[in-house]
Amino acid sequence: MKASEIYDALFDGICKVPVIDTHEHLPWDEREGYGNDVLSEYLRHYLSSDLISSGLSRGDFDKVIDTKGDIRERWRIAEPYWEKCRYTGYGRALDIAARGVYGIDGIRRDTVEELNARFKAAQRPGHYREVLRELCGIETSLVDVGTAPYPGENELFKRVWQPRNFIMPSDSEGPDILAAIQRRHAISVNSLDDWLQALEAELDATLSENGVRILKCALAYQRTLRFEKADYTAAKPLFARVLEAWRKDPGAHDGAGQFPKELQDFMMHSVLALANARHLTIQFHTGLLEGNGNTLSNSDPSLLNNLFLEYPDVDFDLFHISYPYQGVACALAKMFPNVYIDMCWAHIISPAACVSALGDFLDAVPFGKISAFGGDYLLVDGVYGHLYLSRQNVSRALAEKVEQRVFGTEKALEIAKALYYDNPKRIFQLEA
Repeated sequence: MKASEIYDALFDGICKVPVIDTHEHLPWDEREGYGNDVLSEYLRHYLSSDLISSGLSRGDFDKVIDTKGDIRERWRIAEPYWEKCRYTGYGRALDIAARGVYGIDGIRRDTVEELNARFKAAQRPGHYREVLRELCGIETSLVDVGTAPYPGENELFKRVWQPRNFIMPSDSEGPDILAAIQRRHAISVNSLDDWLQALEAELDATLSENGVRILKCALAYQRTLRFEKADYTAAKPLFARVLEAWRKDPGAHDGAGQFPKELQDFMMHSVLALANARHLTIQFHTGLLEGNGNTLSNSDPSLLNNLFLEYPDVDFDLFHISYPYQGVACALAKMFPNVYIDMCWAHIISPAACVSALGDFLDAVPFGKISAFGGDYLLVDGVYGHLYLSRQNVSRALAEKVEQRVFGTEKALEIAKALYYDNPKRIFQLEA
């Protein structure tokens, strides 16, 4: 077979493989997205970073996503920057979505109004099911709902919980997190011991309500991923001072300022000790940080090395292939039985890097440790475009191995099924 024929055969077969989507930010209730138009929805997430990086001012970007403005005028502002960005992974995913979901051949001046009309007509109950199940073949999506309590059953989603509020509290649950946590578990927090009791109660309630054994850490956006082993005797007075400040000002929930790093470190180790006893999986944001401007080195996966050693019964899922640290992620997954590689988000960060990285992963790491796809999107149409790109990338990487006679096409399709379905189902303990 010619190289193109191998690729075509693999792509055709991979499009039929069922998918476990390892990571999403989709609204739990699809009605939360109603009222947007195609520009406010498509350009707000991910592509906004490329548009601003290419020179679009933040003031003009705000005009582009303002649904009160005329869509033709808003497109006129965005168009020069869109044309510079449309060939990045972020741009290509949106063009693919417009074509595959709405039958519009690309996003351009002469198509944007018709695309918007079809997009708004699709804002109805059932659109998520149509895109995720019928168009994408996704069996279930693991959705990060942050720190909030269990939002209830959803046939399309499984919830992933962030223990952030016990490590670096934020205002995600309102102005008084302490009061919310005390009410939820009928615990009066007067000491570090009480805080640890509340953490365990919250964790076990989450596991019981949700039936899913997955945590997530996205703290690389705010701090380094190096969590030193901290002593209880040092953490106890630190928490007492934080608690005193909270009592004086219930709205003071700047986690970085209120919880000193030593206390943050202690609480992360406390979370992982509980996870270790329960053999949970924790997803770690590693690599590229969304948006324009941050400290990239905070998210180097090698900073987690001490945790891999300390908690052997926790499975660590490294998000986004750790791009641009994908070689480091590969080495860590090769070294540690409890470290796994997740390609979520990565296919739209850099399609070429994903093809190359997957070739490297397959050479160095047992393929049972790799998950191929997580859309990582706020918009459901983006999931379609991202999955299409991922299938292209995985097909290219596997076709190269077939051409090199590492294995044949039948084995390649078997590996693809493992990457998209069997591996994430096992890693995230979804069998039941």
